[in-house]
Amino acid sequence: MKKLVILAVAIAILLPGAALAKEKSLFSIYLEDRTTENFLKTFDYYESLRADTVSYKAAVVLAYISLIELEKNLDILEENTAELNNRNRFSYGNILLELDRYDEAIVIYDSLNVKSPKWSCPWRHKGEAYWKKGELADAVTALDKAIETRETHYDAYVMLAEVYRDLEEYETALATLEKGLTYYGKDIEDPEEEVSTIDVYFLHLDLLDKCGKTEEYKELYEKIKKIAPDDERLK
Repeated sequence: MKKLVILAVAIAILLPGAALAKEKSLFSIYLEDRTTENFLKTFDYYESLRADTVSYKAAVVLAYISLIELEKNLDILEENTAELNNRNRFSYGNILLELDRYDEAIVIYDSLNVKSPKWSCPWRHKGEAYWKKGELADAVTALDKAIETRETHYDAYVMLAEVYRDLEEYETALATLEKGLTYYGKDIEDPEEEVSTIDVYFLHLDLLDKCGKTEEYKELYEKIKKIAPDDERLK
């Protein structure tokens, strides 16, 4: 199916009259011989065209050839997964997660859990994959393991609180989040790089509301109002 979609896009791009001869030639050469050299030539040309003329056609071509290269490299990683070191394997899993290819990502994280069971990050990311799949019980299990293997894993607490909220276990979600907040800035990772503080505030606000914590809700609401007065979530 994926190859059929790619072929359909290529045909649409190469329709007669859709581009100048030079553009067609560059793109066609790359499609016929997908070498790094041909990719770079094609990319550089269309990138300059897009920048100079705001060409949407160029943007389409750039997106398309980047997709081809992405799939090419993902195929390489899939075929050689056994040879990847832990860091590269983890990055591969994260790429799959970003592409919403959750089942494939979980397989990668599973292998890391076996190879490095005390490494917290693959557990946390596997929890995210399960959460986004809607498999909430499995998400809880994985995120609990992330916290077990690194007690200060701040964003694992935040994500686990979101999963419990989706499960409508609001008291547990609030307790989980508030425990996680005690580790803000104490973990090995920069909390702002992992999850937006303002998003955490709004999660906290929502859970306080759902748990009937009126005074705490008002206090946090006023704090958020000062920090992000124009945020639509306040309305």
